[in-house]
Amino acid sequence: MRAFQTLSAPATARSRDNNGRNGNALVATPTVVKQWSMTSFNQAAANVRVLSLSTVSKLVSSSSLTTRSMASVSGNQEFRDGKPTLAYAQKLTKTFASMTNDQILHFAELGIPEACRECIVRDVMHVDQVEYDEAMLVFNKIAETNREGMFLAALPSWVGLSASVTIGYVSIPLTFNLTAVEWFNERFVTSELPPPQDLETWLEVGSASWGWMEPVLGQISFFLLSMQFARSQLQNLGIRPYHNWQTERRAARLVQKYPQYDVEFLMNYSKVDRLVKPHAMGH
Repeated sequence: MRAFQTLSAPATARSRDNNGRNGNALVATPTVVKQWSMTSFNQAAANVRVLSLSTVSKLVSSSSLTTRSMASVSGNQEFRDGKPTLAYAQKLTKTFASMTNDQILHFAELGIPEACRECIVRDVMHVDQVEYDEAMLVFNKIAETNREGMFLAALPSWVGLSASVTIGYVSIPLTFNLTAVEWFNERFVTSELPPPQDLETWLEVGSASWGWMEPVLGQISFFLLSMQFARSQLQNLGIRPYHNWQTERRAARLVQKYPQYDVEFLMNYSKVDRLVKPHAMGH
């Protein structure tokens, strides 16, 4: 592939092409690039044409060498013997509010709640033309709006958690406790129990109750195993039906409530907010 990209270069940068012929197509060598100043590089117009992408890579590698050499000189003030100096350590960013926009955007894409908050705050500052503290008050209202209806969204998860824990603990006495086994048998099973001398220990009670407990517990275990396998396949497909539905619904509601602010910032924050309680935001 040939790139017919015009670069600015001094007239002395003319050279031969790959076949050794002089022509209108000019190539700038890395040695010449090092000697150019930025002003002369920008002022020379249409004096050189790049024949291939390899020439561009040579120019880039040459300039990167110069950049690295300059960085090593300035870096002496920040590092000494491979260790940071006191002056450099004092520049450490300790809060999200003091981070640059690029850093905040990077951490927001990683799903850091504080960074998502900071994106909204700075967008509010830009849109409403207010200072940071005033923008933080607007964000607090946005956060409260996002929490509306959160309990109902989390209710199915709470029900599933409560039911699984309750059934798990109740199954123990229904299998090994004689009183619970007799009560359950009398009301739901009506099976003949062994004589009292065969129900003296909890293991004997478990052996007697296992006749009707085995189908129930076995079926529940198989059902949960099947659901766990189905869940793993949903994850492989990138699907979380209910969770995705309620998350997208909450994010869309927040965007509709505050249409003047950036859609992506609002949705990112809404999705990282937890169902149980708000994330304890750091500074």
